[in-house]
Amino acid sequence: MCGISGIYSFTDTAESFVPCVEKSIQTLRNRGPEVQQVECRGRAVLAHARLAILDTSSAGNQPFSDASGRYTIVYNGEFYNYRDYYAELRADGVNFTSSSDTEVLLYLYIKYGKKCVDKINGFFAFAIYDSQENTLFVARDRMGIKPLYFVKNDDFFGFSSELKGILEFPIERKLNTNALFAYLQFMYVPAPMTMVQGVEKLEPGMSLFVTTHGVEQDCYFSLEQNSLQHSSLSYEEAQTQLIEKLTASVQRRLISDVPLGTFLSGGIDSSVISTIASRYVDGLQTFSIGFKDNPFIDETYYAQLVAKKIHSQHTEIQIDNAKLEESLFEILNNIDEPFADSSAIAVHVLCKYVKPHVTVALSGDGADELFAGYHKHLAHYNQMNHKTLNSIVATAYPLLKHLPQSRSNALFNVFRKIVKYAEGASMTTAEAYRKWCSFASKHDIYHLLLEKNFSEDDLLAKYFTFVENATMNDILLADQKLVLANDMLTKVDRMSMDNSLEVRTPFLDHTLVQFVNSLPAEYKINSSMKKRILQDSFRKDLPEELYNRPKKGFEVPLHEWCKSTLVELQQELLSQRFIEEQGLFGKSAIGDLLRTAKSSSPNDAPAQVWALLIFQSWWKRYFA
Repeated sequence: MCGISGIYSFTDTAESFVPCVEKSIQTLRNRGPEVQQVECRGRAVLAHARLAILDTSSAGNQPFSDASGRYTIVYNGEFYNYRDYYAELRADGVNFTSSSDTEVLLYLYIKYGKKCVDKINGFFAFAIYDSQENTLFVARDRMGIKPLYFVKNDDFFGFSSELKGILEFPIERKLNTNALFAYLQFMYVPAPMTMVQGVEKLEPGMSLFVTTHGVEQDCYFSLEQNSLQHSSLSYEEAQTQLIEKLTASVQRRLISDVPLGTFLSGGIDSSVISTIASRYVDGLQTFSIGFKDNPFIDETYYAQLVAKKIHSQHTEIQIDNAKLEESLFEILNNIDEPFADSSAIAVHVLCKYVKPHVTVALSGDGADELFAGYHKHLAHYNQMNHKTLNSIVATAYPLLKHLPQSRSNALFNVFRKIVKYAEGASMTTAEAYRKWCSFASKHDIYHLLLEKNFSEDDLLAKYFTFVENATMNDILLADQKLVLANDMLTKVDRMSMDNSLEVRTPFLDHTLVQFVNSLPAEYKINSSMKKRILQDSFRKDLPEELYNRPKKGFEVPLHEWCKSTLVELQQELLSQRFIEEQGLFGKSAIGDLLRTAKSSSPNDAPAQVWALLIFQSWWKRYFA
């Protein structure tokens, strides 16, 4: 797990880019605190910041070149099955100088070229330069677990693990207002957009081939193409295969030359991963966080039950609002691109306090998108299957919308969900999908922004036309492409790497994803159970108390913070003077939002204020 940056010069002046690439890799020090190295090779300047996981000796440092010096790689990620290729490559005459997966990947590229990505089971973003052909090959993993940003102009092609790495290159800093519109709607910027014009995210399963003639983009893996086959397995047969495939995935992710543990929240997903891992790791270290200021979301009781059952060395990290606030300001100071999923604050705290114990942690991320674990999945299920219910709640919506709504109050949160369902009940599937993915309506965003000319629908169409006349499996596939890749995995990557912690996600082994996506939707969700097959497959392994209880997430007290902790920031970043000088938002609209966020029925206004503060802090750092 590391950070990478680099530039390929179209004008054969690579040496002149060395200083900016050196600055770029220094912005990624948290991703790789141990060693930062920069090398100039022909037309390329390649840089790497290392967090050593496999072969912690200097032999695994990067940039890494083959024996001839022709090929050089910078690589971020883990290649779990790399040892499978030792015999093959040794038979080809390769004499390995390290025990790292990096070296195996490089020689697979030398042998197979672009097809090397088909050999990898893992998560990655890497670039390989061929000094003889003057080409650069760049690729990102199938699910989008590791990030990669890139930019191209007449002088160079540049890439980096984070947007702030790109911003050290000689590019024009111009705000992408379409990305701003999408961000205010979803709390994140969907790929391929970024908040800076001309800079893109490389999408999952994509590769780039850079030559002196330009850049070719290719899709080597797509979820749609790999989810076309439909399984004919019985429910019992599917359970057996799920157990086998998930167990194999966890086993693959236990390779490490540094201390390893698991996150254990007390929910089904992390409990399953921890249970499997405990069978192969003696004295497995497990970690959970407790919220002593918010017992409503505290799940430590359930985590303790699982830890006791699997005999793990369990560490419970008790956090209070003071620790949450500490991470809040650390995120504001370090965010590389506006990202406002507020649960990131709790994930940041978890990673921060786990890092002193282990360098690698396994998590349960991805299960909700695969197996239908969110409340909105049940909403979609009901919308598709209960037309009478839809008609009733749609008719009642004019009355329901006046109910008090808030995420910070248990009863008002129920009202919020009912109203949101009522809003989508009479919509098409695609309209409802967008509605239930959003924190703000288009109308609300147009009211906020001074600029009214946006093309965000064209840029995001691939995410929403995909769910026209959708089945439940189509909804899950759309979530894997939009929510999982752009929100959940971004959150885990940024918060873990900000604390130099590697997080691995066994549910997102691409072979497991393909299998689960092939299963009938009724294996995953029905009117009484979400994540049905996952829960049933591991029922005998988990404490019974974990079942049939409400799903809880990492919530933070944004409503209260809008009236206390965040007031000073609001006065600085959302003042009428700052807004007027900035010229992006309407002063009266900001005032209305702030008043709503502090009211007794704020709905999603506190989250929208948090999104604005994140954006304003970022904009002030890079554009003011």
